[in-house]
Amino acid sequence: MNNSKLMTIDEAISTYVQDGDLVGIGGLSFWRKPISACREIIRQGKKNLSLCTFVGGIEVDLLIAGGCISEVRSCFVGMEIFGMAPHYRKAVEAGAIHVSEESEATIALGLRASYLKVPFMPLKGIIGTDMAKVRNDIKQIEDPLGSETQVMAVPKIDLDVAIIHVPYADEFGNGNIAGAVWMDADMGKTAKKTIITCEKLVETEDIRYLQGKAQLPMQTTSAVVKIPFGAHPTSCYRKYTFDALHIQEYLKMDFSEYKKKFIDVNSHAKYLDNAGGAQMILNILL
Repeated sequence: MNNSKLMTIDEAISTYVQDGDLVGIGGLSFWRKPISACREIIRQGKKNLSLCTFVGGIEVDLLIAGGCISEVRSCFVGMEIFGMAPHYRKAVEAGAIHVSEESEATIALGLRASYLKVPFMPLKGIIGTDMAKVRNDIKQIEDPLGSETQVMAVPKIDLDVAIIHVPYADEFGNGNIAGAVWMDADMGKTAKKTIITCEKLVETEDIRYLQGKAQLPMQTTSAVVKIPFGAHPTSCYRKYTFDALHIQEYLKMDFSEYKKKFIDVNSHAKYLDNAGGAQMILNILL
């Protein structure tokens, strides 16, 4: 019996991402974002998605510019050393999207609550902040066990789908992450559906000997897509770093022109060619 979960990127997105879904995006800032999947979401015209990501960057900006997003849940969205995320900023200022204010802890504990199948997790760190003024779904409560400690009840985050880019995966859905994992393991294990995009397919036996082994287990994975340089222009440790030149080009270009050149293309190979081809790859390889 073949339990392979291998798909093309267009098959994975069309099958597992539906309009209105709460989508978890793995990675952090300019590190290991599933950008190839985000481009496919735009190509397929998915709408009214709520996006949850630990620290958002170009992927959030792209999806907003592409008209796919109605809500963002993140503790930060921006372009780090390159400045602000222009389409995200404009959408927030215009009231075109809803922003659910989060901290790193509220996202981490929200996912953990989902993992543990409890409605909320307690958090002390945001007591005294204005978080409760901008969130009507958190509440300060007293420890019911009698210590008189005050805590905030932080609601669970139930993702409809998680999309995570990893260096290595096998065809059955085991994904391995070299370096920092951040919230990716919790996203992958709690989402109703999980799409893994990977740089390289390896044998299941080989994952046993990789650092971290299989942080994303096959039992919770719905689809695996092999797509080398699938995080570009963000990085994928230990393969390549982020492409500063491409990010700067994105910030300078009108989105309609960017979309025509880099999104509305008929293959990933064509995208890489348009992004600079062999010279670009040589520039970013670690």
